[in-house]
Amino acid sequence: MRIERVNESTIKFFMTYADIEKRGFDRDELWMNRKRGEEFFWSVMDEVNVEHGEGFGMEGPLWIQVHAYDRGIEVIVSKSQNGEEDYAMDQSNMNINDNDIESFLNDAVEGATGTDKREPVVESAMVKFDDFETLIEYAHQIEMDETVYEDLLHVYSGEYYYEIIFDHRLSRDEVQGVMASLTEYSNPAEVAPALIEEYGDIIMSHNVRGQVRRFFPEK
Repeated sequence: MRIERVNESTIKFFMTYADIEKRGFDRDELWMNRKRGEEFFWSVMDEVNVEHGEGFGMEGPLWIQVHAYDRGIEVIVSKSQNGEEDYAMDQSNMNINDNDIESFLNDAVEGATGTDKREPVVESAMVKFDDFETLIEYAHQIEMDETVYEDLLHVYSGEYYYEIIFDHRLSRDEVQGVMASLTEYSNPAEVAPALIEEYGDIIMSHNVRGQVRRFFPEK
């Protein structure tokens, strides 16, 4: 399992389906069995708190976003900052509101398995930049609101790999617009994303483009 502390209130972790099975959970039962889904989530959060010695802290409502991929699942957990209770989880009695873990996982699996009747939308992509200068050029191009996706910059074997994860609410046209701009400056990653995530290093996260613009002015 790969864990990333995004900020004080948000944590992200990625698990392969093999990781899930090693923990005694069946891949399918997570989607179909609410109780087992809850057990899985809280067991993983216990691991997260062990990994981060100071503890993530799970007081109050939590916001959960799940992305399912062919190789595993990515879960983003945020502590509510405004007291809203939508999508909230009450750890003390394990009661899950209407929009609970099961529905999150079901929605994610529909996107991954194609059971959703809507035209599929790309959820994430991994590309490679030939050099850092090309990344700087891309970062300075005008684009849509950069808060509608998460991004990470990896370094693997001396190469720069850019990972982008889209908000599920984006339309197909919006995703294609972002990808059209991105592919002008990059090439598809020839290395499996799982390999990059496992053995590469994350050098930037949380609005990579904005950070690049801040520290590397356009020439």
